[in-house]
Amino acid sequence: MRTRILVAGVVAVALLAACGKSEPNKPALPAVPDAPANSMGPGPQQPAVISWDYQSNLDQAVRWILDNQKKKGDWGYMEERPNDIYLGSINSLHVFGNASTALCVMGLMVQPQTEEIDKAINRGLEYLITAPDTPRATMDTFYNVWSHSYMVQCLCLAMEDARYADMKPRLKKRAELELRRLLDHQSLDGGWGYYDFEYRTKRPSGDISTTFTTAAALVALREARRVDLPIRDHNIQVGLDYLERMRIPNGAYFYSTGHQYSPMWDPNLPRGSLGRSQSGDNALFTWDRTITPETLQKQLDYFFKDHIFIEIGRGRQFPHEAWYATAPYYYYFGHYYASRNVLGLPRDKQPEYGDKLAKLVVAGQYDDGTFWDYPLYGYHKPYGTGYAVCILSNCKKAIQQDAP
Repeated sequence: MRTRILVAGVVAVALLAACGKSEPNKPALPAVPDAPANSMGPGPQQPAVISWDYQSNLDQAVRWILDNQKKKGDWGYMEERPNDIYLGSINSLHVFGNASTALCVMGLMVQPQTEEIDKAINRGLEYLITAPDTPRATMDTFYNVWSHSYMVQCLCLAMEDARYADMKPRLKKRAELELRRLLDHQSLDGGWGYYDFEYRTKRPSGDISTTFTTAAALVALREARRVDLPIRDHNIQVGLDYLERMRIPNGAYFYSTGHQYSPMWDPNLPRGSLGRSQSGDNALFTWDRTITPETLQKQLDYFFKDHIFIEIGRGRQFPHEAWYATAPYYYYFGHYYASRNVLGLPRDKQPEYGDKLAKLVVAGQYDDGTFWDYPLYGYHKPYGTGYAVCILSNCKKAIQQDAP
């Protein structure tokens, strides 16, 4: 699909509903004998108590991930379906597998420890350490930016976890490789994309850098910086500058670089940007640029209010056929970064917003426990369910405050 609105491929790039249940007002206390009438009115309104009501949904999704891990420790299959996305090369299938595996491992790492989960995480990390290398295989199509981003994020999170201390040297070595690959794909305009059909330059020209790909890369780079992997400040600054340039004052983000010249085109309107705005805001907030907790709350409110316009794209075969050119593949992608934004709110706001988000997400769960938004060879269930486990775990943390 060689159009300006172009498909994210896997992952990527990856989050809402119903207010918490509030208690009724306490009844007025009975009058005390000899007390003047109306001297005691109704008691004070008690704050809403929001409970975590989605553990069974989370457990079913985790169960599916555990049951569908392959012998080598990865997830997903190279199964061809009618009308699947253009690949560019067979390398793209390895990309989808690596990215899906990273998402599943990230989801498992935030679950309460059990012997079964620990074993699955270790197998997944071992796979990622030795996974097929996925450098750019063609000049026009490089979905590998997605596997580089999520592998960097996953491996760096594992490096910080004491449970995997014995693996840290190998985790670091593979994370450094993925980081170099990711930085090699940073475009001339500072952003990241996954197509360069017209110019096909050695370093991507940036003609089709996309805001959501850039956001995912910048979040991964934040994890890399936390564990002191080598990153030049320049790479971070020009990436953040790109996102800020592409952010419209109404909170929407241009789909890609060329779209800045068509601000009223459907995908660039707030409703068309719903699945991408949360990722852009999260990247800027994570790096302490532009976005404040107040901005996060305002944009989450808008996300909830017009959620139908991202929902209508979920599960469609063809990208951008829905209203506002909404693509299916940034449904759970967008909800994932929305869940990260919920955790950026003031603590007293987190339970309400976490509950809203979780309620929206579980509505899309299938009977087998999976979540998916876009048919992608044999990888749609692994990447979608990996996102969903991360989302619900973040919502649980927001509601319970002390959740693992």
